[in-house]
Amino acid sequence: METYTVIRRGESIQHCISIPPEFVDQELEITIKPTKKGGGFKKKLALIFEKNKDIQPFKSIIDPVVWEKEQRSDWL
Repeated sequence: METYTVIRRGESIQHCISIPPEFVDQELEITIKPTKKGGGFKKKLALIFEKNKDIQPFKSIIDPVVWEKEQRSDWL
């Protein structure tokens, strides 16, 4: 994976990147690299479910409505 690094003054890039005020007058090193492929949230979540398909964390819940009310009672 290629990475590109540039040095720019904060004021020269402030129009496209939010720069904290204390960095505006300084030279900043900016590194640009492509994101990893296959890093999508949906794909990761699907892999987790596939790896753990034999686990049933809610199996012991007999009445979901009662269970939910019990969970929410902690918030009051």
